[in-house]
Amino acid sequence: MKAFKDDRKRPGLRPIEFPAEVLVALEQRLAEFLGDEDLALVIFMGFRRWLDQYSGIVATHDATLLERDQILELLWPTLFAAVANFFIALIRQIHPLIDPVTLLRDPAPLGCYIRLICTQGTQDHKLICEYRATQSDIDFDNCRDTLDTWLKGTAVPSLDNCLDVLCSLQLDGVAAKVWLLAARLLAKTPEKYRAVILSRWQSEDKKSPEEEFFWLKRTLAWEVGLKLNIGPDRPYSALIEALYNPDVPRDASDVQDMLERLELTWQPIAAQTFHTIAWLRGRFLVLSGQYETAMGHYLDAYNLGCGRDPDIYRKVLDEALALAGRLGKKRMVERFQGLLGLYWTTEWDGDFATLEDHFKKKFQSELFYPEMS
Repeated sequence: MKAFKDDRKRPGLRPIEFPAEVLVALEQRLAEFLGDEDLALVIFMGFRRWLDQYSGIVATHDATLLERDQILELLWPTLFAAVANFFIALIRQIHPLIDPVTLLRDPAPLGCYIRLICTQGTQDHKLICEYRATQSDIDFDNCRDTLDTWLKGTAVPSLDNCLDVLCSLQLDGVAAKVWLLAARLLAKTPEKYRAVILSRWQSEDKKSPEEEFFWLKRTLAWEVGLKLNIGPDRPYSALIEALYNPDVPRDASDVQDMLERLELTWQPIAAQTFHTIAWLRGRFLVLSGQYETAMGHYLDAYNLGCGRDPDIYRKVLDEALALAGRLGKKRMVERFQGLLGLYWTTEWDGDFATLEDHFKKKFQSELFYPEMS
């Protein structure tokens, strides 16, 4: 996972999907931890299905008036809580070891779980500390202090330390492991989000999470929109025409002026619209022959707009792919193609020999500004 994150920093694309090889590695790790390949397969089949659903939603829902923190607060009571409920229900059906409500209500879910499996109370606590002290050559009192932090929820143990707890109590069954993993994940989830998971779990009226997300997003966007005081000068439509319609006279200074005016108009919602400004400025730079500089703007547009504006998938990614092809950045082309394959479609046929034709299709020669090239 760390190698994946480091790699994605070049060229700075924000990942929404996990590449197939990463998912396979995670599934193998889960199978090794549980000692049950079939259960790991079932869990990851559900996980992959949810990722497909999530990818489709973020690529089609327009949330440009909202900031990322606001969107996150909409995702938790809907999509995220729903998928958490799905996996909790799945685990409970296969291994009905404990009542999930007990974990969700406790301020320290993992500590609660450890107390539940320590049926002999402090005697089992002592067994855990003695086992860890012997296995890792750690002072017993230090082990005791560490266990206290786990029980109180002020610290969350590593997976290896979790296995030490189970081994010390001679609990090596799949049920004990999968519920320990669930408790650990809940412990790493902020309390306010555990509350919405619990609320959805106890609700009898479980609506479609996508429908709920849509209506919550629409309501919040309306409330945000009513509070805005956006300037009267709104050259967006004229700017789009100038950058995409070859019948509009080529006037670079006029486009620059419209970009500056639009940025000024959108100043009250700068955080929500910066990706659009970056995209349009990037396109203008391409049409002015400044390809390298333009690519930086396209990356900014993607990083800031993905998951919020469908135009990122409808227009920006394919234009960025064409530009990467013109710049000879093969790896970047492949990354954009992968994203387009997941969220939208590209007119490029996948043959690197046709990248130049794809560039000419996305940026018609009639659209270029001769005085700037």
